[in-house]
Amino acid sequence: MKAFLEELAESIYAKHRHALDGITLVFPNRRAILYFRKYLSEKLDRPVFSPKFLTIEDFIGGYSAWQVPDKLELIHRLHKVYATITTADQVRESFDQFYFWGEMLLRDFEEVDKYMVDARFLFKDLSHQKEIDSTFDFLTPEQIEFLKSFWLNFDEKDSANKAKFLTLWRKLPEVYDAFKQELASANYAYDGMVHRAVAERFKSGELKIAATATPTIYFAGFNALTKAEEVIISSLVEAGVAHVHWDLDAYYFNNNTQVAGRYFREYEQHKVLKRTFDTDIPANFLNHMRGDHATSNVKLFGASQSVGQAKAAAEIVKDILAKGAVPEDTVIVLPDEKLLMPVLHSVTGTVEKLNVTMGFPLASTPLFNLIELLIELQLIKKGNEFNHRAVTALLGHPYVVAADPAGARSKVKEIVHKSWVSIPSSFLITTTPLHQLMFVPVNEVAGKGIVKPLVHYLREIIVALGNLKFLTDIDREYCLHFLKLISRIEEVIGESESHQEVTAKSERQSLKSFLRLFRQLIRAEKIPFTGEPLRGLQIMGVLETRNLDFKNVLILSLNEGAFPSFASKGSYIPHNIRSAYGLPTPDHQDAMYAYLFYRVLQRAQNVHLFYTTETDDLGEGEMSRYLQQVLYESGVKSERSILHNALQPKPSEAITVVKDQRVFQSLSRFIAGSTASDGLSPTAMNDYIECRLRFYFKYVAGIREAREVEDDLDARMLGNFLHGVMEKFYQDLIDQKKNALIEKEDIHHPEKTIEALIDHVFKKTYHLDPEAAVEYEGQRVVVREVVKRFAHEILKKDEAYAPFELLGVESKKDTYAIRLDLEGNPEVLISGSIDRTDRKDNVIRVIDYKTGKDDISFFGDVRDLMNRDVDRNKAAFQTMVYALLFYKNSKKLTEAVKIVPGLMNRVNLFDDSFTFGLKKDRVLVDDATPMLAEFEDGLKALLQEMFDPAVPFDQTLDDKKCKLCPYREICSR
Repeated sequence: MKAFLEELAESIYAKHRHALDGITLVFPNRRAILYFRKYLSEKLDRPVFSPKFLTIEDFIGGYSAWQVPDKLELIHRLHKVYATITTADQVRESFDQFYFWGEMLLRDFEEVDKYMVDARFLFKDLSHQKEIDSTFDFLTPEQIEFLKSFWLNFDEKDSANKAKFLTLWRKLPEVYDAFKQELASANYAYDGMVHRAVAERFKSGELKIAATATPTIYFAGFNALTKAEEVIISSLVEAGVAHVHWDLDAYYFNNNTQVAGRYFREYEQHKVLKRTFDTDIPANFLNHMRGDHATSNVKLFGASQSVGQAKAAAEIVKDILAKGAVPEDTVIVLPDEKLLMPVLHSVTGTVEKLNVTMGFPLASTPLFNLIELLIELQLIKKGNEFNHRAVTALLGHPYVVAADPAGARSKVKEIVHKSWVSIPSSFLITTTPLHQLMFVPVNEVAGKGIVKPLVHYLREIIVALGNLKFLTDIDREYCLHFLKLISRIEEVIGESESHQEVTAKSERQSLKSFLRLFRQLIRAEKIPFTGEPLRGLQIMGVLETRNLDFKNVLILSLNEGAFPSFASKGSYIPHNIRSAYGLPTPDHQDAMYAYLFYRVLQRAQNVHLFYTTETDDLGEGEMSRYLQQVLYESGVKSERSILHNALQPKPSEAITVVKDQRVFQSLSRFIAGSTASDGLSPTAMNDYIECRLRFYFKYVAGIREAREVEDDLDARMLGNFLHGVMEKFYQDLIDQKKNALIEKEDIHHPEKTIEALIDHVFKKTYHLDPEAAVEYEGQRVVVREVVKRFAHEILKKDEAYAPFELLGVESKKDTYAIRLDLEGNPEVLISGSIDRTDRKDNVIRVIDYKTGKDDISFFGDVRDLMNRDVDRNKAAFQTMVYALLFYKNSKKLTEAVKIVPGLMNRVNLFDDSFTFGLKKDRVLVDDATPMLAEFEDGLKALLQEMFDPAVPFDQTLDDKKCKLCPYREICSR
């Protein structure tokens, strides 16, 4: 079966073999021109002068002197016009804020002109007009109904949004006219403006081409024409100088229910274009794809995941080529561009050569992410210091790591170790050229703004990056495209910014504007892949298949939402008004894509159609309507298969670590330890009770939790701040008084002291300049207020409790340790640092500060605090360990005392009826001393188990305990 372009080449050659250079052929795209050249050259038996080949855009543009600039230039000029006209009604938007709306407005103006709609009537305010029928007597009754259905809603009381819409709507005719005048004065135009002007010149007779004996202009392979294209083509056909070659099939042309043939049926009724249709419409689809004598094979494949389609397609291509098929006769069509890279990876090694006729989104490149990070680094800097999150994100970027792996790792490690939130530029600059360029603060230059220095900064980094040896050719291609793009942004927004007054706020705003505009521009940018267009396996998007035929066709992503796509480009023009004026609607897009689907199949011999079997709650992702038509309407015989994953994920197995010699060697440090810091802490024992395997990972295997520099509102950091403030408050007080007796007047009105101590702890924690004032911004303000409030409440309760003697505050010298005898094992050392101990009369309080909502109650036997099979109170266990440690280290207390362990936390501190201590079975424990012996026995049993060779380190059976575990990924839970 011959391809459409091959048949066209034969027809053109037969008619014009002696004068090929006298004709012009117009195609929808450049790809069709390449293939037509190939087919025509195969017919020639001698050298000849070539016909003229043009795309429809080039053909129409040839009748105009206007130049079409890039979209950025068009929207920039539209912004100027829009701002001038609408300034009186609303606050002026910056260019980056306007860009999204400007892009939408430009798209609307393009369609208004390409479909030759009268903008004065289109944008007319009909909200209060009852005479729609008489005002628009040139519309059909159906179109008038569309108008009524929209505008009659405005008879009701207008909402604020409706009023805003109407205000803008009334301005659009003025914006439209002024924008076109602005462009024309600079000899510029957008495509639609060119199309309309040329069409109107043909329509009025101003443009005329002398008639010829036979047509000399051929339009090939068109389907859904715009009104301007229709006027131009029909004018040339009517003049006898042009002919149209339609690429269609009887299956969808003769069937009124098939939307794929909608536009052909309309043109067949057109007073001029109807003469361009052949009497006999080809029936390739019906003849070759259904019936007992079908010569085409159609196979459907359902896969649970998109990547599965890519893998299956690669296997089918491999099988087709192994059977002798020619790669050039095979195409993979990708409605979803996100599958491009999976397909390329999958076919690598299967074919020697391939050609990709679709662009790769710049937004999916690693360089886009790097530039985003660089701009954000500068956006949130303070002077010569950078935010830790921006820095660590940059140091983790693949390009930055590859430039200096050891340097990047060591910097991140040191930042985390020091808990640095704001990092000096001087610390980050290394001998690596890329690092030297990245961590330089970019500041506004007087009279030039921030954009020029920022672009210079980015340009230097991209150039340096492009010179690195490890970069691939495609990475360097990314660099080239981004260099061009940021230069264009500089040209457009740099000039207006240079007139602004320089302030820190304007600098940040300019950086935000640059980043916002950069992201919007990248969204639509793609890198065109280059290759040998007529060699190897072809990989294309849907639109690129126009006019092209292949023997072996594989179409992926045949699901609703992908083919056809649900993606809707925004518009100022509501659907009803679009319908009334004949502007494109979703129905238009559906008809166009339906045609492209059937067209690529109608001459194919081997068809493989893929879809995913998973759908969402809204139906997106279900089998495409086109695929269902093939299955249930067409009568085409097809084989249908559901692809299953050959490799199923292996169920995660329980992890158990047997206590061997290596394990006991590690555990021995809790036996041989000579200082308090060598002992088992209450936290470590809590971890062992919660999950023996977690304890093994952390304390035996030495696998450290992944640490990050925490933001100021992290719960652990809040606790550390509070501990630091309270320790410093009482230690300074003791040093000042030369004794530990705390009286009411010592802690009366401590506000200024607390604020100074919070500053001190902040500076110490974040390695800030001790002489400089702390800048409290963002979450730091919240942290300061939370810590201040907790500290004040603690001191308020202390003032009410005073006088009392302070026995100890949390510090290394107040770390307590004891050794516990285990049966058959040496003594085990346990230790812990108590937040605070104080004494009043014969009561000693063992205090644990908590900023959380830990419960102060426990139930049942005190040994249940160590029972992992019940819902136990971890905070109560920890506080009881502190009480035992204090008791065992305080034998010098000869008189009878009561030891009361407890928490000062969010639950009880802010309660007016504050009572200190734990509650056992809802009864306040006024002396824990009688329980300590039993608690110690429980601890010994726990440690006996820990050192028992027969008890392995295994996973907890309670999955809820794994939710916040830092090792959950190791366990696959």
